[in-house]
Amino acid sequence: MPWCNSSTCRQQQQPKLLPLLLALAISTAHFAAASISIDSLSHEQLQQYILDLHSNSTVLDAELLEDPHLPSSSSSGRQLLADQAQRWAMYQQQGRYAVIKNPSMADGHSSTGQVAIHSVLLPFSYKILLFGRNLPTSGPKSQPEPRVGGNVSTVYDVTTGNYVVTPNYETLFCAGHTVMSDGNVVAAGGDMGYGYSWMKEGRDVVRIFHPSTMKWETLPDVQLSEYRWYPTQVNLPDDRVIIVSGFLDDPARQTGKPAPSIDVFDYKSKSIVVRKSRYDLGKSFFTNITPGYQLYPAVFLMNWIDPAKPDDWFLFMYTCRTGQIVRFTSDNDFVPMWNMPGIPIDNMCSSFSAMGSAVVLPLRPSKKYEFEVAIFGGGTQGKGLDCKGVCNAPAAKTIFRMRMPKASEALKGNWPKDWVWTGNQKYEEMPFPRVFADAVLLPNGKIVVLNGAQRGVPGGSIDGGSTAKEGAFTAIQYYPAAPSAQRITTLATSGIHRYYHSNALLLPSGDIWVAGSEQADCLDTCASGGRAPPDQEYRAELLQLPYAFNPNRPAITAISSNTVSYGDKLKITFDTFGKGFVNRVSVIPPGSNTHSLNMMQRVVFLKITARNKDNERPRWVEVVMPKKNDRVLNPGPYMLWVVDGDLPAKEARWITLNN
Repeated sequence: MPWCNSSTCRQQQQPKLLPLLLALAISTAHFAAASISIDSLSHEQLQQYILDLHSNSTVLDAELLEDPHLPSSSSSGRQLLADQAQRWAMYQQQGRYAVIKNPSMADGHSSTGQVAIHSVLLPFSYKILLFGRNLPTSGPKSQPEPRVGGNVSTVYDVTTGNYVVTPNYETLFCAGHTVMSDGNVVAAGGDMGYGYSWMKEGRDVVRIFHPSTMKWETLPDVQLSEYRWYPTQVNLPDDRVIIVSGFLDDPARQTGKPAPSIDVFDYKSKSIVVRKSRYDLGKSFFTNITPGYQLYPAVFLMNWIDPAKPDDWFLFMYTCRTGQIVRFTSDNDFVPMWNMPGIPIDNMCSSFSAMGSAVVLPLRPSKKYEFEVAIFGGGTQGKGLDCKGVCNAPAAKTIFRMRMPKASEALKGNWPKDWVWTGNQKYEEMPFPRVFADAVLLPNGKIVVLNGAQRGVPGGSIDGGSTAKEGAFTAIQYYPAAPSAQRITTLATSGIHRYYHSNALLLPSGDIWVAGSEQADCLDTCASGGRAPPDQEYRAELLQLPYAFNPNRPAITAISSNTVSYGDKLKITFDTFGKGFVNRVSVIPPGSNTHSLNMMQRVVFLKITARNKDNERPRWVEVVMPKKNDRVLNPGPYMLWVVDGDLPAKEARWITLNN
């Protein structure tokens, strides 16, 4: 069989060659079996073969990915294949990071246009809305990318590596943001204009991004009750948005005081329906906590329901060292119910504003949607430390888990006694410390923890002034359902440090998009001239996980409906190449991440009610959506996955859950 170099010919040959070569892990014997002489192939043809091989690992264009492990042009044909077989085996164990090229750049360098301090996956796409600081068009503070100028917002397309500018002039930096039921994005709060003529005050602003037009809309008649810099947002199923805390201004400035209150924005009526609520976060929640720790508290909507008051909602709130369960009543009051036990490590601060990352663990019908939160990493509170001490302070290795009781038990006052114990301590440990980690939930129920530094704390500005160093370049995978000694595996290592203001989002391909960071390593000296320079990172990466290199991932071929309601049944047809047995189906909303906090991230497994017979083709499963009173899913867009063993579908299907 002759080798051909046209794309059409490669497409014809690939179905014959690729599954065989993948299944047998690539050896020269495969070419002999296909009657291809390795010695007759040019280096270019072998490189193209390898590119085709990599193309099978992603639905994205493999030619956009810079593979740091691709053999050099000096390798012989046999060595090239031997090297690639070794690399491929490593990818199957650890996955890989690959920088995504941007063909629109003159030199093809990777660029998101704006530093990805904030990122939102736009539903039904591979496009990511991102925004960051104001970037002057000239001067030492920044070097804006082409076409961006003073704008703070772009939309980055992972499938092309390119971006488009989406102008916004009410300062978005440090806003809260969530995806609504119709797929639009609400962003509340932000920063001041800093005196730039083209930027306006953003701290009390509510805006909407419309993916259909790729434009921002500022609501001129809507104003938050007070300035909110670093607020957290949580959506209710009826499209009300709870906007929690934040600061009136940067704590470093004289006006930098907490905003110890909650607003509620009604997306349907485009109005603030609760203004400066009676729940005083400053007194009730953050007692004895440094005021700066009211920045981006971790707030999660719980799945509890009180049969006596079914219109009340419950919130899990956590920041730095402590937290509360809070009840949001039908008459718009926020009532503290229970104070969580503090972290048992002195001077350590966990989830808040990029210290550590908190997630709701996978919600499973087999466990009656038991609600549990895990917090990964953290850093020092910095008490008694000068800049040198903060720069060198080790980050935390910890993984804390808080398992909540059923609502019926909590309403009786039966609360957890402590954090979940592992062995003889109240936490687990990661292989190495990590501050400002990102935690990404996967469709198979595992969690990837990535980004961050091994020393220091979040800090710095557009001018630099980093307060962290020693990049946490290697990602880990955490499986909360496994026995304690088998939960953590080490993944790939990136060549780019991702410090404060970095980001990570799950894509419909099952890969993780990684971007952002704007600081270099901190300096030990406390002298005024010793501040670390800025290091604005525009490069984006794709973290492909080990399952990307497994040829046996199932492929969804059809679903019975793109739109479902609570309690509906959904039939999913798929091809499978592995065990041929889909044992799990999950849904995940589009991510909305900033400062280590993905504001509505969760994975919910669906109950399988029927499936194909053993010899029946095509293969299919039938699932039932959760009921409305299960309170595990809000109406809106979701990525739908089937999972064969631990292998999620090669690409998710988007569905919309109606109310």
